[in-house]
Amino acid sequence: MLDFPCQIQMPRANKTEVLVGILGDDHTLASELVSELWNVGIKAEFMVHKRPMKHRPCQRIYRIPWMALVGERELNKGVVNLKDVEANKEMEIPRDQIVEELRRRLNP
Repeated sequence: MLDFPCQIQMPRANKTEVLVGILGDDHTLASELVSELWNVGIKAEFMVHKRPMKHRPCQRIYRIPWMALVGERELNKGVVNLKDVEANKEMEIPRDQIVEELRRRLNP
């Protein structure tokens, strides 16, 4: 058994492109963000956990190329912390622009 919340070790039927990580307990925010991404055809999943490091093992195991993290600081600033995992680069994207930014980056 793994020692982090991401317990599934089976290969997935489809490839997740974005892991939305909510740093806190706000399931509503998580479902809103993921629904917006699904509505434009982006394959996304979400995880809700207070500690940022709990999100990374799932991302690594499933080789998810993008992470979108939102915590209290990001909510207060009105941004999403977007991480390009392969390039190991992070950027703050305004919350109202995150869907278009990910569409642009996933479909250049």
